[in-house]
Amino acid sequence: MSIKIISAYLAVLILSFFLYLLKPANSLYYSSLPLLMIMLPIIFGHRVKIRFSIKDAATALIVSAIILLPYYFVFGGSLSTISIYFVTFQLLGVAFPEEFFFRGFIQDSIGRNLKAVLLVSLLFSLAHLPKAIFLGEWMSLLSFFPSLVMGWLYMKTNNILPGTIFHLLANIVYQN
Repeated sequence: MSIKIISAYLAVLILSFFLYLLKPANSLYYSSLPLLMIMLPIIFGHRVKIRFSIKDAATALIVSAIILLPYYFVFGGSLSTISIYFVTFQLLGVAFPEEFFFRGFIQDSIGRNLKAVLLVSLLFSLAHLPKAIFLGEWMSLLSFFPSLVMGWLYMKTNNILPGTIFHLLANIVYQN
Protein backbone atom coordinates (compact mmCIF):
# COMPACT_ATOMS: atom_id res chain seq x y z
CA MET A 1 0.00 0.00 0.00
CA SER A 2 1.40 3.38 -0.97
CA ILE A 3 2.10 6.27 1.36
CA LYS A 4 -0.63 8.36 -0.29
CA ILE A 5 -3.28 5.73 0.51
CA ILE A 6 -2.07 5.34 4.10
CA SER A 7 -1.89 9.09 4.66
CA ALA A 8 -5.34 9.66 3.10
CA TYR A 9 -6.90 6.91 5.22
CA LEU A 10 -5.25 8.24 8.39
CA ALA A 11 -6.47 11.76 7.59
CA VAL A 12 -10.05 10.49 7.28
CA LEU A 13 -9.76 8.40 10.45
CA ILE A 14 -8.20 11.23 12.49
CA LEU A 15 -10.83 13.74 11.34
CA SER A 16 -13.57 11.26 12.19
CA PHE A 17 -12.18 10.73 15.71
CA PHE A 18 -11.79 14.49 16.12
CA LEU A 19 -15.40 15.20 15.06
CA TYR A 20 -16.87 12.51 17.30
CA LEU A 21 -14.72 13.64 20.22
CA LEU A 22 -15.68 17.31 19.91
CA LYS A 23 -19.31 16.69 18.94
CA PRO A 24 -19.59 20.12 17.32
CA ALA A 25 -23.12 21.52 17.35
CA ASN A 26 -22.83 22.83 13.81
CA SER A 27 -23.55 20.20 11.16
CA LEU A 28 -21.32 22.17 8.80
CA TYR A 29 -18.34 20.71 10.66
CA TYR A 30 -19.61 17.19 10.01
CA SER A 31 -19.72 17.89 6.28
CA SER A 32 -15.92 18.21 6.37
CA LEU A 33 -15.56 14.40 6.55
CA PRO A 34 -17.46 13.56 3.33
CA LEU A 35 -15.78 16.51 1.62
CA LEU A 36 -12.37 15.20 2.68
CA MET A 37 -13.24 11.74 1.33
CA ILE A 38 -14.08 13.29 -2.04
CA MET A 39 -11.20 15.77 -2.14
CA LEU A 40 -8.30 13.45 -1.18
CA PRO A 41 -8.47 11.24 -4.28
CA ILE A 42 -8.73 14.37 -6.42
CA ILE A 43 -5.78 16.01 -4.63
CA PHE A 44 -3.70 12.86 -5.16
CA GLY A 45 -4.63 12.88 -8.87
CA HIS A 46 -6.58 9.63 -8.75
CA ARG A 47 -9.33 9.31 -11.33
CA VAL A 48 -12.26 7.60 -9.62
CA LYS A 49 -14.29 5.42 -11.95
CA ILE A 50 -17.96 6.36 -11.95
CA ARG A 51 -20.35 6.17 -14.86
CA PHE A 52 -24.05 5.69 -15.22
CA SER A 53 -24.70 2.27 -16.65
CA ILE A 54 -28.13 0.66 -16.69
CA LYS A 55 -26.48 -2.77 -16.48
CA ASP A 56 -24.41 -1.77 -13.43
CA ALA A 57 -27.43 -0.12 -11.74
CA ALA A 58 -29.54 -3.21 -12.40
CA THR A 59 -26.80 -5.41 -10.97
CA ALA A 60 -26.77 -3.28 -7.82
CA LEU A 61 -30.55 -3.47 -7.48
CA ILE A 62 -30.63 -7.24 -7.97
CA VAL A 63 -27.80 -7.82 -5.47
CA SER A 64 -29.50 -5.41 -3.05
CA ALA A 65 -32.81 -7.25 -3.33
CA ILE A 66 -31.17 -10.64 -2.77
CA ILE A 67 -29.16 -9.51 0.27
CA LEU A 68 -31.19 -6.71 1.85
CA LEU A 69 -34.82 -7.76 1.42
CA PRO A 70 -34.52 -10.83 3.68
CA TYR A 71 -32.85 -8.67 6.37
CA TYR A 72 -35.60 -6.06 6.00
CA PHE A 73 -38.41 -8.59 6.41
CA VAL A 74 -36.79 -10.60 9.21
CA PHE A 75 -36.17 -7.52 11.33
CA GLY A 76 -39.56 -5.94 10.58
CA GLY A 77 -38.50 -2.89 8.65
CA SER A 78 -40.84 -0.01 7.91
CA LEU A 79 -40.31 2.54 5.19
CA SER A 80 -42.84 4.90 6.80
CA THR A 81 -40.07 6.63 8.77
CA ILE A 82 -37.96 7.38 5.69
CA SER A 83 -37.90 11.01 4.55
CA ILE A 84 -36.53 12.61 1.40
CA TYR A 85 -34.04 14.46 3.59
CA PHE A 86 -32.80 11.18 5.09
CA VAL A 87 -32.38 9.53 1.66
CA THR A 88 -30.65 12.61 0.23
CA PHE A 89 -28.30 12.80 3.22
CA GLN A 90 -27.52 9.08 3.03
CA LEU A 91 -26.74 9.39 -0.69
CA LEU A 92 -24.75 12.63 -0.76
CA GLY A 93 -23.33 12.69 2.78
CA VAL A 94 -22.59 9.02 3.36
CA ALA A 95 -22.87 6.47 0.52
CA PHE A 96 -21.35 8.46 -2.35
CA PRO A 97 -18.38 9.97 -0.44
CA GLU A 98 -17.56 6.65 1.25
CA GLU A 99 -17.72 4.69 -2.00
CA PHE A 100 -15.74 7.40 -3.80
CA PHE A 101 -13.00 7.14 -1.16
CA PHE A 102 -12.97 3.47 -0.13
CA ARG A 103 -13.76 1.72 -3.41
CA GLY A 104 -12.94 4.37 -6.01
CA PHE A 105 -9.65 5.41 -4.45
CA ILE A 106 -8.31 2.87 -1.96
CA GLN A 107 -9.58 -0.37 -3.52
CA ASP A 108 -8.82 0.83 -7.03
CA SER A 109 -5.27 1.71 -5.95
CA ILE A 110 -4.68 -1.66 -4.30
CA GLY A 111 -6.18 -3.79 -7.05
CA ARG A 112 -9.32 -5.40 -8.38
CA ASN A 113 -9.00 -8.69 -6.53
CA LEU A 114 -10.35 -10.47 -3.47
CA LYS A 115 -7.38 -9.45 -1.31
CA ALA A 116 -8.14 -5.78 -2.01
CA VAL A 117 -11.83 -6.31 -1.22
CA LEU A 118 -10.96 -7.90 2.14
CA LEU A 119 -8.39 -5.27 3.08
CA VAL A 120 -10.61 -2.33 2.13
CA SER A 121 -13.55 -3.90 3.98
CA LEU A 122 -11.40 -4.12 7.09
CA LEU A 123 -10.33 -0.48 6.70
CA PHE A 124 -13.95 0.52 6.07
CA SER A 125 -15.09 -1.25 9.23
CA LEU A 126 -12.29 0.31 11.30
CA ALA A 127 -13.29 3.73 9.97
CA HIS A 128 -16.55 3.21 11.90
CA LEU A 129 -14.60 2.81 15.15
CA PRO A 130 -15.14 6.44 16.29
CA LYS A 131 -18.91 5.95 15.98
CA ALA A 132 -18.65 2.76 18.05
CA ILE A 133 -16.47 4.32 20.74
CA PHE A 134 -18.14 7.72 21.13
CA LEU A 135 -21.77 6.81 20.40
CA GLY A 136 -21.73 3.23 21.63
CA GLU A 137 -22.90 1.98 18.24
CA TRP A 138 -20.76 -1.16 18.17
CA MET A 139 -22.99 -2.66 15.45
CA SER A 140 -21.41 -0.15 13.07
CA LEU A 141 -18.28 -2.31 13.08
CA LEU A 142 -20.34 -4.97 11.31
CA SER A 143 -20.12 -2.69 8.28
CA PHE A 144 -17.34 -5.09 7.26
CA PHE A 145 -19.95 -7.47 5.79
CA PRO A 146 -21.86 -5.05 3.54
CA SER A 147 -18.47 -3.63 2.60
CA LEU A 148 -17.55 -7.02 1.16
CA VAL A 149 -20.57 -6.73 -1.14
CA MET A 150 -19.70 -3.16 -2.13
CA GLY A 151 -16.11 -4.17 -2.80
CA TRP A 152 -17.22 -7.17 -4.84
CA LEU A 153 -19.55 -4.95 -6.89
CA TYR A 154 -16.65 -2.59 -7.60
CA MET A 155 -14.34 -5.49 -8.45
CA LYS A 156 -16.87 -6.87 -10.95
CA THR A 157 -17.97 -3.59 -12.57
CA ASN A 158 -15.01 -1.22 -12.17
CA ASN A 159 -17.60 1.43 -11.31
CA ILE A 160 -18.53 2.94 -7.92
CA LEU A 161 -22.18 3.37 -8.94
CA PRO A 162 -23.32 -0.17 -7.99
CA GLY A 163 -21.62 0.02 -4.60
CA THR A 164 -23.13 3.46 -3.98
CA ILE A 165 -26.62 2.13 -4.74
CA PHE A 166 -26.11 -0.90 -2.49
CA HIS A 167 -24.60 1.30 0.24
CA LEU A 168 -27.55 3.70 0.11
CA LEU A 169 -30.11 0.90 0.26
CA ALA A 170 -28.24 -0.93 3.04
CA ASN A 171 -28.18 2.23 5.15
CA ILE A 172 -31.90 2.76 4.57
CA VAL A 173 -32.74 -0.84 5.48
CA TYR A 174 -30.45 -0.73 8.55
CA GLN A 175 -32.15 2.43 9.88
CA ASN A 176 -35.56 0.74 9.89
